[in-house]
Amino acid sequence: MSDTKLYLGIEAGDASLKVALLDSAEKRVLKTAVLNTETSPLDDVFSFESALQDWVDENQIENIRAISVTIPAFRSVVRQIYVPPEAVPNMEDYLKWYLGLITNADPGAYVVDYKVLGGGNAALGQSVLLIAVRREWVDALRKGFRNKSLTPKSLEVDVLSVMNLMDVAEHIKHVECVVKADYSGVTLIWLSKDNLQAMRAVSTLSLVDKSREEAFDFLATNVVEQIAMAQTENSAPNIKQIHLCGDVAEDSLFVEMLRKKDPELQIALMDSFSNLRLPIDSDDSASVLCCAGAIGAALTVMEGV
Repeated sequence: MSDTKLYLGIEAGDASLKVALLDSAEKRVLKTAVLNTETSPLDDVFSFESALQDWVDENQIENIRAISVTIPAFRSVVRQIYVPPEAVPNMEDYLKWYLGLITNADPGAYVVDYKVLGGGNAALGQSVLLIAVRREWVDALRKGFRNKSLTPKSLEVDVLSVMNLMDVAEHIKHVECVVKADYSGVTLIWLSKDNLQAMRAVSTLSLVDKSREEAFDFLATNVVEQIAMAQTENSAPNIKQIHLCGDVAEDSLFVEMLRKKDPELQIALMDSFSNLRLPIDSDDSASVLCCAGAIGAALTVMEGV
C-alpha cells in the first residue's frame, strides 16, 4: 500500500474505534473495521494509540497522508443556531457566550468551532452549526500520541462527517434524511449540500435493562416520532426515504421493526454509495454500515470538504 495516497478516518466511540481507510486515487474505501479499546479512547489516549497502531501494523499500512477523527454528537455539543446580524462580525465571541448559557461551563472547558450553513446574507444574520468539544480531548489528540505519524490532522463531529459523506459519495441535490443509529445514541439529520435543515436525537440511556426486542421496539418508535416532530417543529420536509447507518443498523431486527412502525417509510442502508467504491474483500467491507462516520471523516482530509 506504500504507493497509494491513503487517508484514514476514525470515529471515537465509548470503548471502540471505527476506522475507514480510503485511497484517493481510486476514490475507494480500502478497509473498514471496529477496534475494541476496552476504555474510552478519548479519555485514554494510550488505549487509542495502541489499538490504532496494532491495526496499522497488522494490515501493513504505510504512509498515511492524513488522519481525521470524528466524535459522536452525543459526546459533544452540537447546536444549530441563528446568529443575529449585529453579532456576525464577532461570531466566535457570540458563540462562546451562547455556549456558556447552555452549558454553564468554564469558558476554557471547550474548544469551539462552527460551520456557516446555507450561505445567506450576513446582513440578515446567519444560520450556524455550533460545535464544541472538551478541550482536554482536543489537547490529548493533538499532543498525546507517541507516534506522531498517527496524530490526527483534523477533529470534527459525526454530523459534519455524515454531511461530507452524503455530499461526496452521493452528490445530493435535495434535502435527504440520514438516521445514524448507534448504541450510544441515535441522531437524525435532514441535510442538503452545505446545509443542515434539522437535527433530532433519540437517547439510548433507558435501554440498559431492556431485552433486545424491547430496546429495538423503543428505538424504532422514537425514531418515527422524531421524524414526525421534525416536520412540525423544524419545518423539515415530509421525506419518505431515510438513509440508515450505525451500529444498530447492522441488526436486521431493528430495520424490520422500523419498517413496521411506518410501512410507508423506505429505508436505504448506507452500505453502498453512488460515487465511492467499496472494499473487494468481504472482511474489509463488513463494517461499512457502522463506519459511515469514519468514512465521512476520511473524506474531510481527502477531499478538503
